[in-house]
Amino acid sequence: MVDKFEISKPILVGESSDASLIRTIDILRVEGINPRVTIEVIANENGVLSGMREASQLLGRILPEAHREGAWSLSDGDVFEKNELILQIRSTFATVAPFITALTGIISSSSGWATGARKCVDAANGIPIVNFGTRNAHPNIVGNMDYSSVQGGAKGCSSLIGSRLTDLTPAGSMDENLVLILGDVVEAAKSLIENGEENIPKVVSIGILGDESEEAKKVVENFPSIRGLKIETPSERGGANHHLLREIRERLDQLGFSNTQLSISGDFTPNNISDIIEIESEWLADVSKSRNVITNIEEDDDVQDRTLNRRLVQAIGVNRFIACHSSIDIGAYLKEIDGNPVSKRGKIPGVSANGRLTKLSF
Repeated sequence: MVDKFEISKPILVGESSDASLIRTIDILRVEGINPRVTIEVIANENGVLSGMREASQLLGRILPEAHREGAWSLSDGDVFEKNELILQIRSTFATVAPFITALTGIISSSSGWATGARKCVDAANGIPIVNFGTRNAHPNIVGNMDYSSVQGGAKGCSSLIGSRLTDLTPAGSMDENLVLILGDVVEAAKSLIENGEENIPKVVSIGILGDESEEAKKVVENFPSIRGLKIETPSERGGANHHLLREIRERLDQLGFSNTQLSISGDFTPNNISDIIEIESEWLADVSKSRNVITNIEEDDDVQDRTLNRRLVQAIGVNRFIACHSSIDIGAYLKEIDGNPVSKRGKIPGVSANGRLTKLSF
């Protein structure tokens, strides 16, 4: 497996570990004790798994060759349930213990981002979700966050490092600063089309300086072949919302630009996304009714089907919800010592069974 994640030196030398674990290792070393153990990482709540590829990369750096047969796990993107075994490691205590904190931390944070993305994806009812959470995350973990959002079902992410980890083209063709610096959305669109990357779809941001409907009209009339428009109404002006989205869609249709795609981004939560789906259903019902009362329309069935099966919006950009989603409660538990089943109170002694686990490859 090609290493994609950067494992920092402090992690590799155990500096990210809880001090109590390192002190335990030191005490046992003096006692001359280093048992063969089985450590299980178990989910304490439901979620979507991410971070396992990074965890596997870390294990590949610290496990001796002879111990690698004893590492089994679920895969990134798998949905897990509360109390489900997601990672099992058999090695000596001194080998694994300095990295237990790092392993659970990687999986906990990453699965939190993946779970947040899945909540948005489920709410979107098939409309692609794009993660724009980079500005709300520490730069050291932006790539991990973007990668995890894709494991949770997001179709895109915005950071360069995230795109490298996911093998996707980074989303976002026009930053709001281009509009501000050039002073006009039409000039910004012209510059994007003439000077932007050739292979990137041309999507023009509207609502940064002026009325969204007016800017949409100006852009599509000047540049009818652009891929789409991205509504970026500032939060200080109420932000982009589902009512505004429907208005712009209908205005574009009236102007003859039904093929111009719309995307929307903002501080959306799954509830906000559900509102978009609800307004879309109302819009589609109204479109269907209007076609039923027009008796002299001369369009073939394929054209009518395409019209009725359209989506109100082609992508939804999520700014904060995924990046700020809480981590998933993950625990690492000692379950076997030199072949003897053990556990702390409240846990069942001995190794757990999970037929969904596969052996890690290094």
